Amino acid sequence: MQILHIIYDDIENPWLGGGGSLRAREINRLLVQQENNICMITGNFPGARSGRMDGIQMVRIGYGNNYFLSRLTFTILLPFYLKKFDSDIVVNEFSVFSPVFCHWYTNKPVVHTFYHKIGNKAFKKFLILGLFAYIFEKIFLATARNIITISPSVTKDIENKKPGSGLNRRIECIYTGVDRELFDVEPQEGEYIAFIGRLDVYMKGIDILLEAFKGLSGTSVELRIAGSGPKKSRITIENYLRKFEIADRVILLGRISDSEKKDFLAKALFCVMPSRYEGWGIAAIEASSCAKPVIGTKISGLQDAIIDGKTGLLVEPENPGALTSAMQKLLSDKDLRLKMGNSGREWARNFEWESIAEKQYEFYEEVCAQ
Repeated sequence: MQILHIIYDDIENPWLGGGGSLRAREINRLLVQQENNICMITGNFPGARSGRMDGIQMVRIGYGNNYFLSRLTFTILLPFYLKKFDSDIVVNEFSVFSPVFCHWYTNKPVVHTFYHKIGNKAFKKFLILGLFAYIFEKIFLATARNIITISPSVTKDIENKKPGSGLNRRIECIYTGVDRELFDVEPQEGEYIAFIGRLDVYMKGIDILLEAFKGLSGTSVELRIAGSGPKKSRITIENYLRKFEIADRVILLGRISDSEKKDFLAKALFCVMPSRYEGWGIAAIEASSCAKPVIGTKISGLQDAIIDGKTGLLVEPENPGALTSAMQKLLSDKDLRLKMGNSGREWARNFEWESIAEKQYEFYEEVCAQ
């Protein structure tokens, strides 16, 4: 099958290389091994290289020296690039911040991956500029025909939104996977709490995490934050560290490699994900596969990825006090940490990439046949 895959994000992108880009690359890497020809069109970024990687033809488009312009030019140029490539199917990872409505300007079958519904949170994050994201999401949910979601919660969110008149919509929930090698990690216990993910302060609730961490008393445990993002995000985090007077107890590691991630998760006491919204929470499953409990928020996505009381703890979003209490609970009870970690590793075995890629390809075949 000739597959054209559109996604702004990329695992090498210093601005935006989160779970969506990892999911796309891993699935395509496995599908290429089954004699499929795949071209991925991504946004441009500093140091970006086009060419064949992991058997996938990578094409970067847009202006690569500014994050905002990179997103904008990617969206503007994509329709012109789409005409240059022949394919049996077009796969689009939809984002309200670089929206691509390719089902409007191609006669090829189109599959969209939809990660999470942002809704009114667009205004809280971007104020008046959030209006565009809000409108783009509304248009997408009214016009997209074939949609892959990554969790039951997201599926339910979409099903609650009626499509446009006469639109026969097909929705398939296909989870995000996890690297098998993480199950071989030998869990240890260092003296730190782990956060790993994109440095999006609002979405990931990093401001809530730092305020909650300030509330931990009588402990020398550190908070270590791994992940990359725009320079503005790091400056915001550093301002919070000074505000809460915890700079001496929090370490910003920046982007870490796959081998570093294994060591980072293996030695953590537990992992925290205080997000305001998520589609799934790949970091939660990665931590679970390393036999580490996860504290997350009671939101769509994380409620699917974390089994409350078994693989971790769920607290109300935007509640630093509740997050502090949950962290204190796990810090004070080693037996509970070990029990939840072991349960999490068993749970995570349901999400190996090979089975995820197989289900995704089956959906492509169904859409092409239709």
